[in-house]
Amino acid sequence: MSDLIPQITALVLAVGVGPIALKLIDWFKALRSGKARDEKQRNRMALGQLEEEMSYRRVMQEYASKLRRMLIDLGIPEERIPEWPTRKHRSYP
Repeated sequence: MSDLIPQITALVLAVGVGPIALKLIDWFKALRSGKARDEKQRNRMALGQLEEEMSYRRVMQEYASKLRRMLIDLGIPEERIPEWPTRKHRSYP
């Protein structure tokens, strides 16, 4: 029985730690080669572009809202103003 314990321990370590060790080795290689840094930089750029797009979208929504308010103030009946577009129903051309 005492001979079996080291073998079971070795088997558990080999099966359980092996995949984790491989991932750590891959991560370390990526870190050393600069891939990790490059990927981090690409992620930051993508996040910056997303934030810029969200900001632009808010500005455009505010602009459209002001134009709608101007039409209503000028006496255009609301039913003549096109519906506000949504993701499900796009009423714009």
